[in-house]
This record gives sequence, structure tokens and C-alpha cells, in this order.
Amino acid sequence: MAPPLKDRKLGTLVLIVLLGIIMGAFMSALVEKLPGGENVVKTFFTYPVEFGLGEAKDGCPGSYHPIPINLIAIKFQFGIQFKFTMLSIIGVFLSLYFFRWYR
Repeated sequence: MAPPLKDRKLGTLVLIVLLGIIMGAFMSALVEKLPGGENVVKTFFTYPVEFGLGEAKDGCPGSYHPIPINLIAIKFQFGIQFKFTMLSIIGVFLSLYFFRWYR
């Protein structure tokens, strides 16, 4: 029987989810390299859904420039972009499933 979730640390959960995202991205990259051209199943599992925070680059919705922030004494840029595929979501669920049985 799996231990209750309240007995587990939040840091471990975050690490497991990040590992699931990396594992899913790796699986997606491997499937994209498979021969056989573009078919429906391959496209379904590897089609990226991208979103982020920043200025749209050249009117293209999937790519972003970082937002420049100028505070006179300090200048910095802020931006973040996420790219999800079906395989990355499967990777997260697989890692959460294994986390369920982790003690």
C-alpha cells in the first residue's frame, strides 16, 4: 500500500515532476527522429503546444523575445517559454505514478 501524500516532502514531488518533464521531452525527441515520415500517430505524440511570457517574435505565436526591464541603474530581461507535447505529459504522469509508490 502506498504511503499517504501528506507524509511526503514537497521538494521531492517537484523533483519527480521535473524529471517526468525531462523524460517526456527525451521520449518526444526520440520519436521525432524515427523514420517513417509524418504520420498521424507520430504527429499526435510530438506536436508541440508552446506558450510563454514575453513579446511575440515577428508576429509568430510560438516564439517570444524576453521582456526588457530598465530600472535606470539595473537592466534585465525576463521571459519564460513552455513547450508541451503529448509525450511530455505522459512522462509527467508516469513519474507521478512511480512517485505514488515511492517511500
